[in-house]
Amino acid sequence: MSPQGLLPECKFVIVIGIHHLDAAVELGGEPTPHDIGPYAIQSTYQNPKLDDISYKIALLLEKLGYKALPIASSNIWRYYGYKDLKVNFAPDLAHRYAAVAAGLGEIGWSGLFISPEFGPRIRLISILTNADLMPDSMYNGEPLCDKCMECVKHCPTDAFRKEVEKINTVEIGEKTFKFPETNKWRCSWAENFALNLALKIPEKVTEKVVLDHLERYGMHGGEEGCCLKFCMTPLKRYYDKNYCNAPRRKKEIIEVKPAEIVKKIKEIADKYFIDIIAIGNKSYFKTNEFVHPELHLPDAETIISIGIHISRINQQNKDIQYTIKRRLHFTEFEIAHYLDMLGYSAITRTKIKDELVAQQLKVFKEDYLYSTIITSAKLPVLIKETKISKGKVDKKELKNFAKKYGADLVGFFTTKRYANAKGEIEKSILNKDYFYVEDKGHLYGPFVPSITKTQLKVKSPEDYLRNAKSVIVIGIHYPNTPIETAKVTPAETVGPYTFVQYESIYLLGDIAFNIIKYLERKGYSATLSYDLEGIASLVKSSRGMLPDLTSNRFSAVLSGLAYIGYNGLPMTEKFGPRVRFISIITDCVFKDDPLTNAKVICEECYTPCILSCPVKAITKEKVSMNIEGKSFKFYKINMLKCDWAKRYGLSEKEGPEFYALKTEREFPKDLTPEKLAKSVTNVNWGVQKRHVNICEECLRVCKFKGR
Repeated sequence: MSPQGLLPECKFVIVIGIHHLDAAVELGGEPTPHDIGPYAIQSTYQNPKLDDISYKIALLLEKLGYKALPIASSNIWRYYGYKDLKVNFAPDLAHRYAAVAAGLGEIGWSGLFISPEFGPRIRLISILTNADLMPDSMYNGEPLCDKCMECVKHCPTDAFRKEVEKINTVEIGEKTFKFPETNKWRCSWAENFALNLALKIPEKVTEKVVLDHLERYGMHGGEEGCCLKFCMTPLKRYYDKNYCNAPRRKKEIIEVKPAEIVKKIKEIADKYFIDIIAIGNKSYFKTNEFVHPELHLPDAETIISIGIHISRINQQNKDIQYTIKRRLHFTEFEIAHYLDMLGYSAITRTKIKDELVAQQLKVFKEDYLYSTIITSAKLPVLIKETKISKGKVDKKELKNFAKKYGADLVGFFTTKRYANAKGEIEKSILNKDYFYVEDKGHLYGPFVPSITKTQLKVKSPEDYLRNAKSVIVIGIHYPNTPIETAKVTPAETVGPYTFVQYESIYLLGDIAFNIIKYLERKGYSATLSYDLEGIASLVKSSRGMLPDLTSNRFSAVLSGLAYIGYNGLPMTEKFGPRVRFISIITDCVFKDDPLTNAKVICEECYTPCILSCPVKAITKEKVSMNIEGKSFKFYKINMLKCDWAKRYGLSEKEGPEFYALKTEREFPKDLTPEKLAKSVTNVNWGVQKRHVNICEECLRVCKFKGR
């Protein structure tokens, strides 16, 4: 768990924090901690935004010639001790300790990080690097924890008094912090495992107790941690029982003209391609018997509605749903956070009905998704709607647009080129009779199998958009250090690798959505796909099942961005295989880009990808794919074998062994759906099932990083 354990060359750790909305903490978790309400913004904005920041800083440092290892904000950890790591619930790096070492604050009796300005109301991220930076001084102000014991008093599981093994003594710099060594199985009863706090919690809580209760009672819901809710630094703490049960944070209003505030709000909305925004006074709702803003924010003065138009085709596209929600969550939080930092109360993610708010503010339309921000700031009335201005789209301009928002590679091909190449793509399919097993069980505990049998068939752009004319392919390069440190440094972790994989997928979705909005505002239709060809698979991770590395590989070839390597992955001249791709299908016409002329590096390689595959999924059967006079040669992949390792985690070497799991199963000669279901069901997954992360050996051992 040390910086050098993760990155032996590490010299510095960069720590960054984003402040919780005060009203979200103070008013969330009511009437019970299970009723998270507005506090949910930590998982819909703060964690994802911090992940974005750490990923981009890592790329920046690598571009400057340094190594950089970004650590996920939360929710990737080992539930069990691992080798010389004797603690349970161990993340790759404890951000709270890193924040103290970086001079941002102290550790309180609760064990939480506390900052002088925000108390514990802050989420953190860390980036490890071998760059020479200037260290910040340790915090030397007034003590931030006065042992008021509100965390002890309000803990719903009594974790600070029951099953406390000892009082921890942690030394950071020249400071010593003491706090109880809590039993994390007890502490995580609801917040992690979503068990009902109304249940009688046994005197001793273990993994078995957790699994038994999940079996008997199921999941009830998470919680807002009371140790955070009821904590505030002495100098910032005050109480207003008419407002909330928790202590409030003292802050002063920064005087900014209302017109300037509205201008900033519009800028935030424009940045995220919000289609409509309305600002109204609370008096607008006096006659509405179904919407009472003051029930959600006691000092409410202004209500803001934001909306995104979602075309019918994108309403039906599952691949884009998370991206749309992310867009709304990011916009609403940044508006609320801006108001919060000016000293006002601001809240979002309440139980208020967003459509009713939009209706009352006279901006409700069908095919729109809405969100609401409520604030104590008094702001002028506004209705702003983005209009469609039909016109031609310049290809070069669109490429620059994509790169402005973070794309490293951009390529185009026509549906005609795809139709001509479809038969060649079909040559790559080895397992036409394909099947997979989904888990219908809890996040934790036994695997409950559900078998699906199917035929692998190559899809076409028209399957996504009936009048498709072109496809735009976007590529993002992810940091190198997480690949090069995966499994092999003293920490033997897969976490940072998994982090950059899912993070690159989320960022690709953001860029693709911006392009879709750009095209729609020019009068065209567009949608996206993480697997246009429809013949890729999935990978097990802490964020659920992710599109695998072969996704959109043929689209990358047809757009001139890549060729296919002997490991079956798209290989780019600039970044090697360390790129993720997404396809945007549109009825806007673009000319084909030239196919790649990059030198095939695999022809000079001793093929460690083939040698290292734990299930020998890369076959000796070579494909010769001919497109417009060019020949692309690579090996067929046995998807069922590949899935065995990456989709089901039945090869420990791919990741499970680094989480102290015994999952190794021999791949049968005559695999059937029933044998697969039996194999994955017979693993004792325990609670670690939620956090099993895979690092594919075929990518890890490939040394080509581009030219």
